[in-house]
Amino acid sequence: MKSQYKIVGAALGIFFGWSVNGMAQMQYVMLENTNYSLSVQYPIQTNQIISLVGIYGSPTVLGSRPDGKTIIFPTPSSGPFQIFTGLTNISIQAGNVTLCATLQITTPQSVNVISNYVPADAIVIPASATGNVQIILESSTDLVNWTAASPGTYDASSATNRFFRVRAVHN
Repeated sequence: MKSQYKIVGAALGIFFGWSVNGMAQMQYVMLENTNYSLSVQYPIQTNQIISLVGIYGSPTVLGSRPDGKTIIFPTPSSGPFQIFTGLTNISIQAGNVTLCATLQITTPQSVNVISNYVPADAIVIPASATGNVQIILESSTDLVNWTAASPGTYDASSATNRFFRVRAVHN
């Protein structure tokens, strides 16, 4: 697995310290840059929680966000312990000495992570939509003929079933 992340003139060490406590899995990753002209990168998942726990040689540790913006990790000695999430990549910049950064990466169990979940029967107005969208609530007794309905209280003791649906109409 080590050779999978090997970069010419740079090394990446991965130290696994998995903690299976029912909540999350944790690992330690050491990024080491011994080539003074390349940066070392490590891909991560956006749901992972990243903490910079150690450095050697004062590297600049960067995190890439999905929107293309980059954040700079503060060094552990420069202030309170900080954590980051929502990143897609971690890297250390090239320097004129050997640089090393150790990261703690925690991955929540998938059952605890809700990411981009949309129920099959949900009405979604995409962020890329333009113009106005009208949301319409309708009612039917036979699932064939639908009439406009208003949110509110309905008599549950009627002799027939009452079905509801929501539609979105682009104006």
